[in-house]
Amino acid sequence: MGLVIRTYLSRLNLLLVSRIATLVVLVVFLVSFLSLVGYQLGFSTGMTITFFPMIIIAWTIERMSILWEEEGPREVVTQGGGSLFVAVLAYLLMQLPLSGHLSFNFPELNLIILAIIMLMGQYTGYKLSDCVALEP
Repeated sequence: MGLVIRTYLSRLNLLLVSRIATLVVLVVFLVSFLSLVGYQLGFSTGMTITFFPMIIIAWTIERMSILWEEEGPREVVTQGGGSLFVAVLAYLLMQLPLSGHLSFNFPELNLIILAIIMLMGQYTGYKLSDCVALEP
């Protein structure tokens, strides 16, 4: 739904900040609607969504829309699926009792994770996708 709304917004030729703000408001409405439908179906977890994930959803919609225009729908599905896989994997990892114990009792370990992430961001050598794409 977000990509359909974003496609309509691109026809209005809004500036970036206005487009993102509009997307945030529309995502709030969409999440509210889905939360109400979920509540009517007996799911109460949708009522606890905070504002921060809505911002992330709006930025994701914006980025996927730009990617759709530049690279096409196949790349959107590939990157969106990869992002969803990583998010589910991270969620499952965070649900482990050991990870909860370590992160709450030893918050300085997050600095080590930050350092690893920054090192991975600097790496410009071969990636797994480069090895798979090589032909004999």
